[in-house]
Amino acid sequence: MRYQNVKAFQKHLGSAAPHHLCRVYLIAVPDDFERRCLLDELVSLLLVPDQPLLRLSAVDSTLSEIFTAIDSPSLFAPEPIALVDEMEKLSKKNGQGFLDLLARPQLTGYLILGSRGKTVLYQAVEKCGAILDLCEEKPWEKEKRLAEQLFERARQAGKRLAPNVPQLLFDRVDKDSALLAQEIDKLICFTGDRSTIEQADVLQISAASRTHTLWQTAEEIVWEGGDLQVIDSSSLYGLLPAFRSQFQLGLKISSLLESQIPISEMSARLPKIWPKVLDKRTSQAARLGSSYFRKGLDLLFRIESLSRLGATDISVLLDFFRVSIHVRR
Repeated sequence: MRYQNVKAFQKHLGSAAPHHLCRVYLIAVPDDFERRCLLDELVSLLLVPDQPLLRLSAVDSTLSEIFTAIDSPSLFAPEPIALVDEMEKLSKKNGQGFLDLLARPQLTGYLILGSRGKTVLYQAVEKCGAILDLCEEKPWEKEKRLAEQLFERARQAGKRLAPNVPQLLFDRVDKDSALLAQEIDKLICFTGDRSTIEQADVLQISAASRTHTLWQTAEEIVWEGGDLQVIDSSSLYGLLPAFRSQFQLGLKISSLLESQIPISEMSARLPKIWPKVLDKRTSQAARLGSSYFRKGLDLLFRIESLSRLGATDISVLLDFFRVSIHVRR
């Protein structure tokens, strides 16, 4: 079984626990905090007093402990649970060992696996167990899910979250699940006996609003001809990867347009871009043309090459960037 929705996966757990849970689970979630919370939730459904629990990483050299525990269950203790995280780092040799384990007709104990992405065990687990896979979750799907989690976390504390609070938190701490959980817990405590958490509460105690992130700066300069004076010597190297990402995106979109790929197919070819943003970028890319984005990538390459060749004066590289990008316009 494979789930690509946390709610559906949790519904499965609720209906299957405690006696009908699968013997093998894989939690494939890129965010470390979210993955560990889900792994702990799963363990809590299985764990009883005196039950053996092994927690390991796939990079450990002691994976033989898992096989020993599963192969030698105690007659006087509940079945063992083996939790192994970072399965994306599994070596080829250990991968084959796990595949052999999963191929057994009946598994003793429970095997809970965590991964930042898909692993060589993916298909094997799907056949004999259950998978929660958020690796291909779209940005807007993640935003909706995180907002729902914020509402639910507040509800469990007896609070109602004003509709505009999740978006304000996203603007201030981004879509980082660990920081969002921390902020909502602070707000729950701050509001005391009040039943509603309002926007004013967020503005009063939440993290200071982000001004201009490097990513936003790069977007404005590359796509909209933003003010280059916002770049200073200390931020240039931090901006280079953000610039490169925007130029690469622009080149891909403009190349698709020049190849006369229908607009309706753009979303399928660029699935991680929000549809409204893609519409805007498509219009901008058509105006700027692929040559603009190619020159932008060439400029970044030249700046990095100069820095490696000993051009340590950041202000000179910055002036070179400013002049060159204006010439392109």
